[in-house]
Amino acid sequence: MHISNVQSLAPKSQNDTLNCTLEEMAVLKYLQSHPEAKQEDIAKHIGKSLSTIKRMTPLLIERGILQRENGKRN
Repeated sequence: MHISNVQSLAPKSQNDTLNCTLEEMAVLKYLQSHPEAKQEDIAKHIGKSLSTIKRMTPLLIERGILQRENGKRN
C-alpha cells in the first residue's frame, strides 16, 4: 500500500493548524520526502509499530491530510 501526501506541511509556527500529534507530524514529514512509502517503511523509519501506523493512516486520510494512492483499498 502506498500513501501520498496531499497537503504540504505547514511551517513550524503553523503546526497547530493541522492539529496533528508529534507522531502524525513524523509520518507526514517522512512522506514528504518518501511519497511512495509503504506503511511498513513508515513504521520502521519513525520507530513506531505497524499497528500504530495502520491506526493513524485512516485518521489522516479522513481529515484530508493524506490521500491513499495505488493501494488495495482504491
